[in-house]
Amino acid sequence: MSERFDAQRVYSARTPQDLAREYDRVADSYDAVLVDEHDWHLPEILAGLAATLLARDARVLDAACGTGLVGQHLARYGFASIEGLDLSPGMLRVAAEKGVYTALCEATLGAPLPYADGHFDAVLVAGAFTPGHAPAESLHELTRITRAGGLVLFSLRMDDPPSGFAPLIEHLARSGRWTRTIEGAEFASLPRAEPHVKNRLYVYRVG
Repeated sequence: MSERFDAQRVYSARTPQDLAREYDRVADSYDAVLVDEHDWHLPEILAGLAATLLARDARVLDAACGTGLVGQHLARYGFASIEGLDLSPGMLRVAAEKGVYTALCEATLGAPLPYADGHFDAVLVAGAFTPGHAPAESLHELTRITRAGGLVLFSLRMDDPPSGFAPLIEHLARSGRWTRTIEGAEFASLPRAEPHVKNRLYVYRVG
């Protein structure tokens, strides 16, 4: 039986394996707690941004898809080719139940991903670039699997920035790997439960 989502336990995970087990533990309660109680609408906001930028036949990867909240919103906008990956089998099980993904893959951001170069038109990451979760090195693989001219859309925690992102983002830009097209304003991503938590949305076009 799934237990209640507890942010302190999630952020205390020390390894990807520990993190996967913690998300497995709370998979069935995740949507109710995060969306209904905590007012977490980051997946909806990121999907809406994608809908303004992408053709509806785009092949999209929802990276760190969790229970499939981003995919659910993308499907409502008319996207039909949505794949997802996550490190938690429990979260993937809930995502599969939403019936919006063409494929789901158990994989860990920061490790090699099982996709060919340029496989996707766009990659989305909502909420995983936060302390104790996906590392900055994830960006190398995410740009690799996005086609030239495709987009990487992601949120980045700003009030407690995870290490390594700022210099790697700049390095990828200087090396011509990608070009920034959108940098959004900071906003409270958990306004009801943790109003101090701030995120910013970014969009980069892969070179």
